[in-house]
Amino acid sequence: MSDDNYNDKDVAFYSATLSAWYTTKFEKDKHLLSLSSAAIGLLVTLATAIGVSSLCIAVMYALAVLSFLSCVMAVLAIFDRNSKHLEDLVNNVNDNDPFLSLLDKLASASFIFGIIFTLLVGLLSGIENYKKEESIMTENTEKMVTTNQGTLKKSVDGAAAMRPSKPPTDNQNSQSEGSSSSEKK
Repeated sequence: MSDDNYNDKDVAFYSATLSAWYTTKFEKDKHLLSLSSAAIGLLVTLATAIGVSSLCIAVMYALAVLSFLSCVMAVLAIFDRNSKHLEDLVNNVNDNDPFLSLLDKLASASFIFGIIFTLLVGLLSGIENYKKEESIMTENTEKMVTTNQGTLKKSVDGAAAMRPSKPPTDNQNSQSEGSSSSEKK
């Protein structure tokens, strides 16, 4: 294999690798932007549709929205700064942009914090709903016990009427026989 052929293949390989690297970096930023925007919409919808039942959950909602919002703003700043950085690279002005690196880290970190706060919203909401359901069930059980005791007391009160009657005494038997025999005559 000649050196020219090898150099052509090496340049083609380098070009393809560089293109894939840029594509991967840009796709990551695009996905962070779209997922953060969707998460903000979801959180706002949940907060307005379901409501916020405690201060702690409201704080978690706010922190999650702020985290995703800072991710969106960092990614938009990255897109803006990328074009300037590419121009600098082509003109051999600057090889590295520390601010762009900082924005990349900020976007990733704020997205991760947004996910964590969103999970905490779900977890705290679930715990609170469980406690509400448990207290409602306890109240219903107490009402059922109270109602059942009242019902039992009322239904048992009439049980005295079910008592068997005493057998008639001899005096009553002879009087009844006398009246029945006089009736027969």
